[in-house]
Amino acid sequence: MDVLKRIENYGVIPVVKIEKLEQALPLAKALCDGELEAAEITFRTDCAAEAIAAIRKEYPEMLIGAGTVTTVDQVKAAVEAGADFIVSPCFVEAVVKYCVENDICVMPGCATPTEVQMAVSCGLKAVKFFPAEAAGGVAYINSLASVFKGVKFMPTGGVKPSNMREYLMNPNVIACGGTWIVPANLLNAGEYDEIRKLARDAVFGVLNFAFAHVGINVDKVRAGYDAIFRLADTFDLILGNTRSSSYVGHEVEITKQRFKVRTEHGHLGYFTDNLERAIFYLEKKGIEFNYDSVKPWNGKPYVIYLKDDLAGFAIHIEERNDHNPGKWEHREEVKLYAPAEIEEREALGE
Repeated sequence: MDVLKRIENYGVIPVVKIEKLEQALPLAKALCDGELEAAEITFRTDCAAEAIAAIRKEYPEMLIGAGTVTTVDQVKAAVEAGADFIVSPCFVEAVVKYCVENDICVMPGCATPTEVQMAVSCGLKAVKFFPAEAAGGVAYINSLASVFKGVKFMPTGGVKPSNMREYLMNPNVIACGGTWIVPANLLNAGEYDEIRKLARDAVFGVLNFAFAHVGINVDKVRAGYDAIFRLADTFDLILGNTRSSSYVGHEVEITKQRFKVRTEHGHLGYFTDNLERAIFYLEKKGIEFNYDSVKPWNGKPYVIYLKDDLAGFAIHIEERNDHNPGKWEHREEVKLYAPAEIEEREALGE
């Protein structure tokens, strides 16, 4: 997997200023324990290269970037220490040229159309957008992206938990630089458990999981409709109808035929902002997926089931989008066409 893809999968990269070499390994452990095995270590201190080398040796699988790189000598030191990618605060021609010539992933800071054009002219596909909020935020990224098609931006500076989702939901953003994940006061005080918590919070902020619905298994279409109408009539709920199932409200799905992913009771559905990132993070922690269950929409997967069930329920993850699972109607209107469907499908033995 190439470096840019790894950056995109993580979604957020902690930006770290390590003042003392002895902070490097405890910090790396805190990030990894928080399931965010990535960091951009800035070259604003004398021990940056040594810190990268120490982390690379102890945590070889970690994604490590070198930040605030402004000279070719710093690039060489960072790469020799084990950095996977280089980040600059602005477009430094010598740095970018050296990285391109030596096949090193580099993301120069670009805050103007001229800088982005310079990056594009060097063949770069992604740039750091800095300072993100001060330069104009998401609206400014969209303006740049409308001209520079295919370029991805990594906003850094002013990005925080309250606005991170706005950036990550933008298709022009590859990931965010997370300066808040390792604050200087916590690092210098040795509060590594607090940093672990911030890293874990950042991960779940990226994934943004939320309960979607519970699916209840019903083998026959008539039994399915009986259950649907009973629940709808009891609680005065609106129905959404599809050929294989119906939604009662937005939280309960009742199947009207044998479901493809069959378990004892049914299934639990959870939303995420980005299905690919969710799979990446969960597979890292040993969770397996049933890839035969993938459902596509607009040319990309938007639903996948976990391999194992939970207490008789299958579990699926669904990416948020404007896909409508069925035609939503008031329950009286659904009843008008339900009998015809029952007769048609019972004739087919369903």
